[in-house]
Amino acid sequence: MKRAIKFIVLLMTFSTSISLNGQTISITVMTMNIREGGQLAGYDATAFADCIRQYNPDFVVFQEMDNYTVRNGNKDFLSELATELGMFPYFGKAMSYSSGEFGNGILSKYPFYNARTITSKPSGASEERACSWIDVMLPTKRPVRVAVTHLDVSSDQIRVSSMATFNNNILNNNQLPTLLLGDFNASPSSETMVYAFLKWQDIGTGTGNTIPSSTPTSRIDYILGYPKSWVKKSYDIVCYPALSDHCFVVAGLEFN
Repeated sequence: MKRAIKFIVLLMTFSTSISLNGQTISITVMTMNIREGGQLAGYDATAFADCIRQYNPDFVVFQEMDNYTVRNGNKDFLSELATELGMFPYFGKAMSYSSGEFGNGILSKYPFYNARTITSKPSGASEERACSWIDVMLPTKRPVRVAVTHLDVSSDQIRVSSMATFNNNILNNNQLPTLLLGDFNASPSSETMVYAFLKWQDIGTGTGNTIPSSTPTSRIDYILGYPKSWVKKSYDIVCYPALSDHCFVVAGLEFN
């Protein structure tokens, strides 16, 4: 009898684990190139927070983020945003700049248990570029990895080289559903994105242009998924010319 009870308890525990781990990941993400650390908005965190708050994302990623630079008035701009929104910040340095740092930022509604930034400066590149990511256990007990990058503007060769470096790090022995968001400085038909799409799902296939924010004519901002089984529930390109020369991308996504 005792053995039967133990078996039932173990079975119930196992079934609960399966149920939790099998739940669908359902999240909203947002990517924002804020142009020179937020220059157009006068480095005002409230202006960006008001924009973000309208879409209630679980994760927001930023490119061209300043951290304690002379240019932004020696502000920890990402932490100011985190305080305004009640989110957890992670800054990933790409390079030293203006007596401070320049790179990527991530805000998460949930605490993260792992965070990392790697940089790449292939031969011929004018400056270092970075890829930053965090690993999060969602309230549904499903883990997810959210990453951000900003590729070099100079050439496909340099961008492809950086993507290869980032892929080798972000995807190596990675069992987590992963999103890579950011400014790739490349059109969908470019060598850069053709290479990227070998590994990554273009979740925004068929969507509109993202730059310039007044009258967008080119698509260079993306949300990519790995493995290629993310489901796009919504995908919106939202433009705020007073905040940036890039439109921002907001997507509701699911992963089974």
